[in-house]
Amino acid sequence: MGFPSWEMPPPGGRAPEGRARRGAFHPPSKALSRSRVGILFPPRPGRNDSGEENVPLDLTREPSDNLREILQNVAKLQGVSNMRKLGHLNNFTKLLCDIGHSEEKLGFNYEDIIICLRLALLNEAKEVRAAGLRALRYLIQDSSILQKVLKLKVDYLIARCIDIQQSNEVERTQALRLVRKMITVNASLFPSSVANSLIAVGNDGLQERDRMVRACIAIICELALQNPEVVALRGGLNTILKNVIDCQLSRINEALITTILHLLNHPKTRQYVRADVELEVGSLIFSCNFKI
Repeated sequence: MGFPSWEMPPPGGRAPEGRARRGAFHPPSKALSRSRVGILFPPRPGRNDSGEENVPLDLTREPSDNLREILQNVAKLQGVSNMRKLGHLNNFTKLLCDIGHSEEKLGFNYEDIIICLRLALLNEAKEVRAAGLRALRYLIQDSSILQKVLKLKVDYLIARCIDIQQSNEVERTQALRLVRKMITVNASLFPSSVANSLIAVGNDGLQERDRMVRACIAIICELALQNPEVVALRGGLNTILKNVIDCQLSRINEALITTILHLLNHPKTRQYVRADVELEVGSLIFSCNFKI
C-alpha cells in the first residue's frame, strides 16, 4: 500500500521553500504575548499577584459599616485567612483616604480602632504585620492619635518589628516608615522603646550586614535634631560617631558629623553631648591621620 502524497518527500529530499511540510514540528516563538499567557495560565480567582485576596470595598456604603466589617475580620483569631486579613487592612487605608479621619464618619473611636489594628502586629504572617504597620501610619495624623497609640503600648510592638529577622524587609521597611511618621507628627512624644531598637540596629548592623543599618542611622540623626534628649539618654550620639569611623562614604560621614556639631553649637542641646564619651570619640575622628 502506498503512502499518502503529503507524507512523501519531494524529489531531491527537500521540501520547497515557503511551504511547511505537514506534520513537521515548529518551535514556539521566543516570547508569548500577555493575552496568550493569560489564556494558558489563567490567574486564580479572588487573588492578585501578591497573594492577597481581593476583598471588595463598596465606598457607597456607610463608612461605619465598612469599618465594622474590616475590624471584625482583622480581629478574628480563627475563620479568616491571613491573606484575607491583608486585603481588609489594605481596604482600611483606602477607606481613610476616601473619608478622612473623622470619628463621626468612622463610627468608632480611635482607641477601638487601634486595639483592633494592634492585633495585626501580633500575627504570625509578616505580610499581615506589615499591612498593620501601614494602617497605623495612615491613621496617625496628629498628636492626639499618637498619644493614644503610645497609651495602648503599641510602641513595643513597633520596636519588635524593627529588631526582627533581617529577611523581613517589607515589615521592617513599614516599621521605619511609621517611625518617621511619628517623628513628623510630634518628636517630643517619641518613645524610648523604639529608640532602643533603632540604636541597637545602628550599633550592630554593620557587623551583621544589616541592610537597614543606614536607614536606622538616618532616623537617629533626624530624631537627634528634634528630640536630642531621648537619643542622648539611650546612647544614640555615641552610635552616630561610631558609624562615622566605620562608614567610608564621605557624604554620609558629613551628615553624621553635622548632626553632632549642630548639637554642640546650641547651648540648650550642648548638655546632651557627654564630654567623657562623645567628645573623646569626636576628637579621635578629627585627629586620625587617615582619610575618612
